[in-house]
Amino acid sequence: METTFKKARNALELNGKFAHGAMPSPIADSWKRCIRSGLDPLSKPEECVVSHTDLYQRRDKLELVMRLVRPELELLSAQIAGPNFLLAFADSDGVVLDRIIDEEFSQSKCAQSIVPGSIWNEQIRGTNALGLSLHTGLSCNVTGREHFFAKEGSVSCLSAPIFDSSGDLIGLIDASSEVTVRQYHTLALVNLAAQNVENRLFVDDHRSDHIIQFHPRKEYLQTQNVAMIAFNQEGQITGANRRTGELLTGLRLTGTPKYEDVFMGQFFPLMERICKGEVVQIKDWFHSGYFARLRLTHSANSKLTKSQVFLPVDPIYHLQLATEEFDNGRVFKDEALRHNLRLAKKSALQGLPVMISGGPGTGKNTIAEEIHDQLHPKQSFIILDCATLNVDSVESQLIAQMIPSSASSVSMDDKVDLNKGGTLYLDRVDLLSTEIVPILTTLLNRCTQRRKLLLGDGEWIILSSTQAVDTRNSSKGPLQQLESRLAGFSLFLPKLRNRSDFRHVCSSMLMVISSQHSLSNNAIEALRTSAAIDNLSDLDWSLRTLVSQHHEGIIKTEGVSRILGQHEFDTSACPRCAGHMAKEIQCLEIRKTVLECSGNIALAARQLRVARNTVKAHSID
Repeated sequence: METTFKKARNALELNGKFAHGAMPSPIADSWKRCIRSGLDPLSKPEECVVSHTDLYQRRDKLELVMRLVRPELELLSAQIAGPNFLLAFADSDGVVLDRIIDEEFSQSKCAQSIVPGSIWNEQIRGTNALGLSLHTGLSCNVTGREHFFAKEGSVSCLSAPIFDSSGDLIGLIDASSEVTVRQYHTLALVNLAAQNVENRLFVDDHRSDHIIQFHPRKEYLQTQNVAMIAFNQEGQITGANRRTGELLTGLRLTGTPKYEDVFMGQFFPLMERICKGEVVQIKDWFHSGYFARLRLTHSANSKLTKSQVFLPVDPIYHLQLATEEFDNGRVFKDEALRHNLRLAKKSALQGLPVMISGGPGTGKNTIAEEIHDQLHPKQSFIILDCATLNVDSVESQLIAQMIPSSASSVSMDDKVDLNKGGTLYLDRVDLLSTEIVPILTTLLNRCTQRRKLLLGDGEWIILSSTQAVDTRNSSKGPLQQLESRLAGFSLFLPKLRNRSDFRHVCSSMLMVISSQHSLSNNAIEALRTSAAIDNLSDLDWSLRTLVSQHHEGIIKTEGVSRILGQHEFDTSACPRCAGHMAKEIQCLEIRKTVLECSGNIALAARQLRVARNTVKAHSID
């Protein structure tokens, strides 16, 4: 006797219609979406794989997430009972980025489809756990013939989503097998793995905040099922993980609430106790009780009181601290730039002038200062602005300052002794007036007379800068001869957005502006691709704008978009709701709330008290 599901399945394959109540609602809804997309359940699924370049860029974008996911996949592979399985990690577009496959399952047709770069959203692959979880934002289990395509009826798969600290879905963990009896056990393991990754991402995003872990049961504080909520130095809530939303249902966590808006009692007395390592009891305003403790180490400048001591906590993974150290606020980690800087210093040591070439704001003056500080830090550093230089200013500002060492009767406080040496930097030599050339040539003759084989006391470093790419064709006559002489070695500076150390430049610059702010990786990428940021000056202006208008903590992509105006949210109804009065009203309300929440889907969903996917469906066309 045929079951109701088998009848529905046969009806789907025969005429594309089926009884909705014959199967779980998520599967039935997915089948309907597949039919509307024009998919044929009896046809062969389309094998879509992104290019190698696209795959590399996707992996690079989620580098941190993949570093956290990989150990979870390896642990899952050891926990799953028996052979014949495949574990995969996919991004928010359903593109598989990594996988671990059992040797037995590797021989199946399904395994040959689930490869790095393959796309598994519903529009292409029909009903499958990964695509269904991507659409619903929930953990999903699709068994055998519940798959839309009949050719995938021998496989059972399940998937769990991973959300970042902003509540946005950023990836999924998927497990597929031809064995169905262990699916529910495996689903629990996959959910736990996804939760582990989420918690680690939350801690990483709020490493500069105070994170409190809490749970109704004290013994659960040691598990991954714990709720975590982050506070800044003033006790304002800066973030919360998914478990927090489940425990504090009905309490407002959006906007900028403080500790006292959610929990009874005062924030600072609590932190004095909790920072000593105590497990304390707290109550929310619904009188629900929890056990709480501190989670996360803090930097020295984030202490609440002078006597406060934070207990050491093992890091989640080892950070490469060396890459985060900045000398004098200058960053030269780009490989090509470091190579050119080494050659420039070597040339200067041998007595050759160094010309620094680069566009506006690429850091020509900073490079000149770096060369001086490394080679001649105790001697004078003289800068001549060639754009405003004239004969009178050369004689009054420079020539008159250079006196012989025998003139002891003259005050040395504001004079430069030519015999002591130093660094002479001609800034923007391409703008130099031709009438100045003879004077500077004479000056260079005096400064470049080497008395020793290598650079030492009494020797001069000659530096210059230009925006001209090719100085040979940019000038004529005596000026061209001077520029050729100054270009003993030419150091070319790349455009800011082309520098491989752009992330370090942003972090270093932000560190000087504000120690209370940091940038997420996606926010840094948004700054790199911004049309408004072309050089270091633009970046400095943008970072100062962000700091002045963004609350303390991590600045994310939506903050960059909102404050710097890179994107504007559309406040008209989405195409699906346009033309339907009742739907338009709801759609406009959702879009307005998303705008008020600075594009944060999770915050808007909590404020509206609807599912995140409902908000996404109306806020993204």
